[in-house]
Amino acid sequence: MGYDISDIAIAGSRKLTQLDFLSNNLANASTTGFKSEHLYYAMKEKQAQETSPSGLGPTSIVMDFAQGTLQHTGNPLDVAIEGEGFFTIDQKDGTTYTRNGGFVLNKDKELVTKSGAKVLGESGPITINGTQINIDADGTIRVDGNLAGKLKVVSFANPGQLIRTAGGQYIDEGNAGLKKNDQYRVSGGYLEMSNVNAMKEMVEMIDGHRSFETYQKIIQTMSDLDKISISKIGRLA
Repeated sequence: MGYDISDIAIAGSRKLTQLDFLSNNLANASTTGFKSEHLYYAMKEKQAQETSPSGLGPTSIVMDFAQGTLQHTGNPLDVAIEGEGFFTIDQKDGTTYTRNGGFVLNKDKELVTKSGAKVLGESGPITINGTQINIDADGTIRVDGNLAGKLKVVSFANPGQLIRTAGGQYIDEGNAGLKKNDQYRVSGGYLEMSNVNAMKEMVEMIDGHRSFETYQKIIQTMSDLDKISISKIGRLA
């Protein structure tokens, strides 16, 4: 099957879009709780790319929710989830979910994200009024020996259906399958780092740039051949 310049141009445009995803992953390699994201295209005849997971549609955005490494901070308000799950956040326009457990206290001593959104416990917002903070493996928070609340950690049957928003937050439009989560462990004084494999992303980016350069050369060659053909036809006429 032959290809014309428009086919090659579309392939080049798609490669640029994939490179945008790779660039975003690399830019967030040090972002707490960040999950890498990749764009895949299926080839003609619905044969998926060799690098894409099986069962994908013609165009698929795949979020990798694999566990990131935990980094000890010693800050009692920093919390990380080991295993599946998300912290539940109360935003002004609805509920969001996050793996970024870098929390602080607001003026009312409520546990909030660094942007000021309230972190929800199983009974609502959590107030921490005291000095000695301990967080159990199940998310129970004790302050000066007294129960302050328990972090609301949830999971999803289809986390790939979550929509990522700003600040490492995710929203569920009803397609992700919210469910109770018992398969997790909370670690106080730790943060989960990004799961981006910087070396792997760099290799893919280099390969992507080479592919795009190849497309450019093909387009230039086809354009030059067209000019030569037109020139010859003109002389024959």
